[in-house]
Amino acid sequence: MIKFRKLNLIFTIGLIIGTLQPAKSQLAKNNSLLRRATIEYQNLRFTDAIKVLQRVLEKDPHNVSALEMIAGSNRKIKNYDEALYWYGELCKQKNIRPEWALYFAEALANKQKYEESKQWYSKYAVMRPTDRRADAFSKADFKLMQANTGNYKIKFLNINSEDSEYSPIYYKNGLLFISNRTQNTRFVFQWDRSSYSDIYILDDLKSIQEIEPPHTPIDEIEKENKFIFPSETRNNSLIGLLKSSGKKDPRNEDEPYLLKGKVRSTYHEGPAVLLPEGNLMFTRNSYISGRPAQSKTGINKLNLLTASGKDWERITPFPFNNNEYSTGHPAISPDGKMLIFASDMPNGFGGTDLYYCLRRGEGEKWSKPVNLGPEINTEGNEQFPYLHNNGKLYFSSTGHPGLGGLDIFGVVLKDMKVRGVPRNMGAGINSSGDDFGFIQDEEGKSGFFSSNRRGNDDIYQFERIKSDLIQKNENIDTVTTDRSGEFTMSILRESNHELKKSNMPTVGRQLHSGTGSISADTTLNVVRSLNKMDNSLDSAIDSCKVLKKNFTFENVYYDLNRADIRPDAALILNRIAELMKKNPETRILSASHTDSRASIEYNNKLSLRRGESVRNYLVSKGIDKKQIEVRYYGKSRLINSCKEGVSCPESEQQKNRRTEFEVLLNGVNIAHLICK
Repeated sequence: MIKFRKLNLIFTIGLIIGTLQPAKSQLAKNNSLLRRATIEYQNLRFTDAIKVLQRVLEKDPHNVSALEMIAGSNRKIKNYDEALYWYGELCKQKNIRPEWALYFAEALANKQKYEESKQWYSKYAVMRPTDRRADAFSKADFKLMQANTGNYKIKFLNINSEDSEYSPIYYKNGLLFISNRTQNTRFVFQWDRSSYSDIYILDDLKSIQEIEPPHTPIDEIEKENKFIFPSETRNNSLIGLLKSSGKKDPRNEDEPYLLKGKVRSTYHEGPAVLLPEGNLMFTRNSYISGRPAQSKTGINKLNLLTASGKDWERITPFPFNNNEYSTGHPAISPDGKMLIFASDMPNGFGGTDLYYCLRRGEGEKWSKPVNLGPEINTEGNEQFPYLHNNGKLYFSSTGHPGLGGLDIFGVVLKDMKVRGVPRNMGAGINSSGDDFGFIQDEEGKSGFFSSNRRGNDDIYQFERIKSDLIQKNENIDTVTTDRSGEFTMSILRESNHELKKSNMPTVGRQLHSGTGSISADTTLNVVRSLNKMDNSLDSAIDSCKVLKKNFTFENVYYDLNRADIRPDAALILNRIAELMKKNPETRILSASHTDSRASIEYNNKLSLRRGESVRNYLVSKGIDKKQIEVRYYGKSRLINSCKEGVSCPESEQQKNRRTEFEVLLNGVNIAHLICK
């Protein structure tokens, strides 16, 4: 700002007026540009928003709103270099928002700056202590994840184009995959000005060849990959049809061709799975009578649909589709009875979670979706599930510690229960970009996956070259211990193990082990503590309904702005303590919440105090502190419509001031059991 000396009063006033007029004009112009950029950003037109925001920041480089939108836009279209720069600028501000620290940490990982990334995850952990990602990523061993680079041979394939190819599935003798390679009769997707996605077929796997990937360094790429639910759009994000060239799809078995018919629409078709009876379940934008449906906030969400009949001409919607949230990315068990899919439906753990449904009888009769739980789902995004016949669930996640973006993880899933912890597939399969859409052959020796490590999404083929023996989940070895309970056996590399007892009324404190991080011959000394189980439950172990009855507890509630245990809550906690004493192998997960009034920070602290009050009460009744896990969510998980600013009766507000309980018995969450 220019400072003037006290000269002639008339001269001073004239000079001020002369300098203020252009300044006002420039300010008005910049405000107009910012409003325009905001409209583009809110309507998910990120490429267009970036162009306008660059003009705003040229004139006003410290405009926080513009900085936040340009950083967010580049993050959404996966422009890693720009996202890193702009989140770095935001994190120079005096008052850093927690999400800036998180996204800066993620962007640093995308550029393989792992030590700096861990430092920012640690800062985020201080700001958001309830977010499990913060602690997990700040303690992650990135060197270990990179240690098995040589375990796989990775091939870039001739089926890739200059556009995006992703999410392959085995189909007959070839592949079915998703691509947005330009179609002359398609709309343009204004998220990143790419074409909409369609389903393509490659008839014969033998036509797939390894080729040298083109030179496309990421910093030269203008058209970047989309967020994993890119098909969610605002209704005004479509522009006119392009003219048709009249060309027919090739039918050469060596080249992929477009799947036509009822499955194809003028919007996105996304990840799909082939059901055992030959039907195709696939992802598509939600639309009614040719027009996109929209949520209350104007977003066009995703749906699951099943194509059946000759040429898949009959389309049936998944019964749990909803315009307010997305359902997509289906995976099916080999017997066709279990469906796993991704959704951002309410009351999940983060952005998108994995859910499962069970098929009842023939047709599309699916049970109500059940969240796969916190062992798999995080505050981040869990997507692209795949079920292999060896009992493993593979999926991609931004919430489990990884090398950057989406990483692929594997975990044993048996009887709808997670066995062990998800294991990062390591470098080679994973990269600092997004890695997803994993499939493998029956023996688990080779397969395909998608990655945007070179800019666009491409499909890669992998071969395992270091792990010749593949552990089948159903293999069972029986060993007899000596009098002290010890035994010795040889186990395979890169395998997970579950120890089960027989002829003993005991349960184990820890029943899982794995060799995923071991690269040389060694001896494992594993201690398993077995405690005698309460006899009253022996007959209940095989009864799902009895288990759920005995180990399901009512919520406890609190007065407004209070965390002390009320008399009605004490009665419930006494019953919990009594059952835990009888069965010392049980663990309790307590999740505490608040109503919507007051700030986020205040409510986070209040819900933590409520969780600590519950734990302290149970400890006072003789329960080991280690048996109680405290989780607190503030006002982020309301169970009714009493949001901030909404007038609600006190009886409805009371429902949100609660602590909920889940019981883990032998590592199994009783709340997640589905009783036949």
